[in-house]
Amino acid sequence: MEHFPAKHMPTSPDIAQKPLVFTGEHRPLLDEKKRLTIPARWRSGALEELFIIKSPSRGCLAAMPQAVLVSMGEKAASQATNIADQQTFKDQLFAKVVTCPVDSQGRIVLSDELCRFAGIKIKEEVVLAGGDSKFDIWHPDAWQRQQQAAAATFETMLKNIGI
Repeated sequence: MEHFPAKHMPTSPDIAQKPLVFTGEHRPLLDEKKRLTIPARWRSGALEELFIIKSPSRGCLAAMPQAVLVSMGEKAASQATNIADQQTFKDQLFAKVVTCPVDSQGRIVLSDELCRFAGIKIKEEVVLAGGDSKFDIWHPDAWQRQQQAAAATFETMLKNIGI
């Protein structure tokens, strides 16, 4: 077997890149140009844009990489009971998603409409809450209410898994 020093290891295009995992809670400010800085550890060399959709039932914004958006669309469409419902859902999902390029400093710009929906204001703190393959963007007060509402379920589930 041929030995290669680590820095000279051959690479293969077949090697899959590790998927991004969004964990933790971060509280950046929304600047005067409505730019929001994504935490450095949430960015990878491949994260050039995020796809954001309003979450009406929770009152926040859900942000995800393209692969996650496509996967969500496929999963939801596969649960439709007929082709027409499947197409209707996919049409609505992709029409409502806002594409946000990530600039060289790791920032995205939120539209007026997205800020209004989530109650996010310029020069105020925003909560970015990790959610595995996506993350949520919350107004701090809404995030606090959501955390209070979810506390009992979270504690029960922690206990159920032995933590």
